[in-house]
Amino acid sequence: MSTRRRPAAPRSSSSGMTENEKKILGFIRSKQGMGATKYEITAGTSIQQALVTKATTSLKKSKLIKEVSNKGGKHFLAVEFEPCKELQGGDWYVDGALDVSMIEDLKEICVNILERLKQKVVTLEVICSCFQKASRDEYKLSRDQTKVILDNLVLDNVIMEVKSNGSSEHSALRIGEVCYKLIGKKSGGGEARDGAFASIPCGACPHIGLCTPDGAISPTTCVYYQKWLDF
Repeated sequence: MSTRRRPAAPRSSSSGMTENEKKILGFIRSKQGMGATKYEITAGTSIQQALVTKATTSLKKSKLIKEVSNKGGKHFLAVEFEPCKELQGGDWYVDGALDVSMIEDLKEICVNILERLKQKVVTLEVICSCFQKASRDEYKLSRDQTKVILDNLVLDNVIMEVKSNGSSEHSALRIGEVCYKLIGKKSGGGEARDGAFASIPCGACPHIGLCTPDGAISPTTCVYYQKWLDF
């Protein structure tokens, strides 16, 4: 049996990269801030997975691509791009981990806003406008971010989401308009009861709409949900 090795894959004279590396780098760059998993690279370039592994290792050593990990696995990004919000996990994720402390701070602020306002029921827009006046930039929430915090408090059974019927405490609101009110001890000036953790992480998850029992995103594979169950 001959012991002679196969000739190495030819490298481009202009860049020093093999044709596979050039093709893979181009594909990764086309994905910009979302990057691509090894499976996506294999499917998108029709290059065998073993060769993809070899090429991505070489490209990382050459500092042309970088690796970012999240719940969905490892993604390769060209070094000139930063991970997009979806890849990082969402507004309140830091390095792929849910920033529970920040969420709890925002929830406390939201409850304080509801306590200070004289109305018994308050709309999302009113609460959002209060957050926009915050002195710290990280507390200046968008409408969607404010809704996530309110949803968390609903799950914690601290506030209630109701629809205006146009009468009594709802007289200043349009019929059918969604609004929020404090419930339980907190509505009477006492302390709000704590939830476990103090809230289920699903309420702050930006991918909740994609979460299904048998899907790629599911409660059975979610490390944050499992931590909450183990609390």
